[in-house]
Amino acid sequence: MELKISILLLLIVTSFTLCFGFSPQVVLSSPRIRSSQICTNGFRINQSLFMSAEETPDTTTLVDENISEKETPEVQSSKPQWMKCVNGVAPRTGPLNEAVSKVAEIPLEQANDLITIGAVWAKMDVLTEEEILDQYYGTSDNAKIAYADLGKGWNSNRYLREDIDEEDLDAFIERMESGRYNRIMSPCTIASGTDLRIYPFPRRFPAANDLDESRLLHEDTTFIIVDKPPLLPTQPDASNYFENCPGAVSMNMGPFTNLEGNKVERPLLCHRVDSVVSGAVVLSKDVNGQAVFSRLQRERKVKKVYKAVTKRPVPLGMHVHWMWGEMTRRGNSGGPACQLVSHEVPLNRKKAKSWIRCILEVVKSEPITVDKNNEYGYDPGDEQHYENTIRLVTGRKHQVRTQLASLGAPIIRDTLYEPIAGMTLDLLNAGGEEAMMMDMMVEQCRVPRTPIGLQAHAIMFGGVKGKAGTPWWGDGSGNSNIF
Repeated sequence: MELKISILLLLIVTSFTLCFGFSPQVVLSSPRIRSSQICTNGFRINQSLFMSAEETPDTTTLVDENISEKETPEVQSSKPQWMKCVNGVAPRTGPLNEAVSKVAEIPLEQANDLITIGAVWAKMDVLTEEEILDQYYGTSDNAKIAYADLGKGWNSNRYLREDIDEEDLDAFIERMESGRYNRIMSPCTIASGTDLRIYPFPRRFPAANDLDESRLLHEDTTFIIVDKPPLLPTQPDASNYFENCPGAVSMNMGPFTNLEGNKVERPLLCHRVDSVVSGAVVLSKDVNGQAVFSRLQRERKVKKVYKAVTKRPVPLGMHVHWMWGEMTRRGNSGGPACQLVSHEVPLNRKKAKSWIRCILEVVKSEPITVDKNNEYGYDPGDEQHYENTIRLVTGRKHQVRTQLASLGAPIIRDTLYEPIAGMTLDLLNAGGEEAMMMDMMVEQCRVPRTPIGLQAHAIMFGGVKGKAGTPWWGDGSGNSNIF
């Protein structure tokens, strides 16, 4: 009997595949994802293809599903060199560079270079009191351990903790003491048995050279605003502490002086802008300014304006969509890199707690001509393009990108959202062929490798204002003062 049932099910699946070109999948609810894709954090859609924006490898390493099975293992193993990570243990107590040289099997000179650029991490179970205080107050230029300008998971639960005060010293100490690996930036003695993580081929970002004094938009005693070029990350890469927004500002524009007249070697990052997005980025000369900006963001007193280029006009007015809360958490892994939104309002307050409201206002949507000789090699062809001026009311991860895509007008070159243009989580909840089709299209999304048609055009807070220059796709003739 069981054999007959198995044969019958096999025939049904085979017939379905021949008719529709894909196998039927189980669809779950709110929002619906295939059962094989569910993990502990709520979402898991082909984890090898979808990672967080900071963790996503160069798309040349992603496997094309259309290649033959014989070719697949070769493609999977052809990762770029900067992704290589060597883990090992310090063989004896002694200089850090010697331990790095032995573990990574590289010359001593190369080990010194890796330490200098920030490609060496060590597991520090307990930090000294002096090191912790140096990191919290930023009082020492010689601290052995350098962290990211915004720690992993920074402001990750903003939608759940908007009323919580800034992190106090006790909480900071507890977090630092529980940390695993920390970046070691200067020569030091390391104990035998210390776990090391080494990136022998640091990832390089040539765009760091473009962030010079000509891109300085504003400077006062506390804040710095710069016009970030595309393809430059705002945060340090795991293998490169210097070629990013704060590092480039420090190297090409610094040193700066703070309110007390002290020299600031490296300004602190106040918010994120995606690597493939250009435009205004705010930095602070001290932790107090960083805290003030964070508070203003929670109070929605930071005004942001974006310029976005699409191939279809975007309807003017206010647009309100809903993101699944778990997907907006920074530091979550295993889910898709793209953010999915719903156009339907949650049915009740209890369900609304799991959803995050996203609001933006489209002020203008005007036809433009994209220069075919733009420096990033984008060919507009004969298609009509539109430049959209957008006021950001709430600030969620990829908010402008996902909302415009859900309206059927994805940003040009945004390969992470173009495949799911016009699709929302409502399709998943509806089930059927539309849900399965969306599931398939999500798997076609890829993190872009080239600049997309999005610019953080202007920002204003507490009387401070910065406006970016001409975006890469146009001459700025359509720009206007909308504050």
